[in-house]
Amino acid sequence: MLLFTRTATLTGSPRRSMPWAIEITAYVNAHCDLDVGLWAASFGRPLGSVGWSTVVDSQTTLANETNKLLTDGGYLDLVDAAVDMIPAPGEDILREFVHYQPTGDEVPVGAIATVTSATARFERMPDAVGWGVEVAQYGEQVAGSPIAVLTDMFGQMGSISWITIQPDHEAVETARGKLLGDPGYLGRMAATKDLFIEGSGRTYQTVRLA
Repeated sequence: MLLFTRTATLTGSPRRSMPWAIEITAYVNAHCDLDVGLWAASFGRPLGSVGWSTVVDSQTTLANETNKLLTDGGYLDLVDAAVDMIPAPGEDILREFVHYQPTGDEVPVGAIATVTSATARFERMPDAVGWGVEVAQYGEQVAGSPIAVLTDMFGQMGSISWITIQPDHEAVETARGKLLGDPGYLGRMAATKDLFIEGSGRTYQTVRLA
């Protein structure tokens, strides 16, 4: 199972950019079989950063569905309408789930995703993935919410991400407090033993808009 995310940084007034982002999300969902969510960064990314994400079973499925849009005039018109709002090229990220506990619940608008990524040393990649799954499973027990572990299929080699989704800011703070107050979790965080490239770790939050 794969997580596809297309990211972009929108410039100009949010009065124009955010309604456009919501409109193109609705159009995509109505004209292909992908279930795409729109997320806006709240902390840890440049202002105006947005991402469109969907879970697919294979890269073939993703290609078949996105190819429909590339020949859809209405979709291309919406892309053209945002040329001045997206001055720099966006980025497509394809990640593979290595640990995932689906709840079966739809992620609601307003939900908050916390994403932590780090780059493993290439020769320690298997150890880093194993550690990443172990710490996620332990964190799930402490915080009481699923933590997905994913590896990047393209781009920076060795990139591993942990993603957890909470319904609101209060739930985010509660989960963070439980983890940071748990000695077992803190001990696991300290036991990376040169698994990751120094300074490669990063955390950001996004809020679902549509």
